Amino acid sequence: MSDIPPLFHSVEHDGPFESCLTCKESFDEISDPYTVTKVYKGPECVFEYAMCLSCRQKMIDEMSSESRDTLENHFQSNKNLRERENRFADSEYHTDYLRDCAHCLKPLNEIKDYSIACMAFGSDMVFGPFPMMVCSECEEAIQEKLSKKTREEFDRFVSENFEGPPAESIDPPRRLPLLV
Repeated sequence: MSDIPPLFHSVEHDGPFESCLTCKESFDEISDPYTVTKVYKGPECVFEYAMCLSCRQKMIDEMSSESRDTLENHFQSNKNLRERENRFADSEYHTDYLRDCAHCLKPLNEIKDYSIACMAFGSDMVFGPFPMMVCSECEEAIQEKLSKKTREEFDRFVSENFEGPPAESIDPPRRLPLLV
């Protein structure tokens, strides 16, 4: 574990995320880890949120069973994802984890749009499968495999939790980043 780097701080609030987007619980007061997700279009962060694992699991549970199976199969069959933890086992530098797309291994310097995510506990970042960067092309390819019900659920989540930009910056089929 290490301190959460500024890259994973809120651009909107100019500092670390303090509470869960959906349940509003303070990260200092809950015993669950949480994830921070940020979407970049070019150099600009256009979408960001932090969510406790309990709320994250509720979101996953709201997906169709078809979409949950699709995502599980994708993550299980992607050898790059399976090998990441071994590749970075000795590293506690978030920059190592974000150097290339976790799915296709395309280097960050060749990617225009992407999402990043980390897992944190209090003010510390937890290493393992996270932190992670996924290019927009990989996100879109996975999104296309999701059921209509799941895509509609993602759209509902965005419209209920975000007004104007950043919600307008997440165009279908790129709805919610798949780092959820």
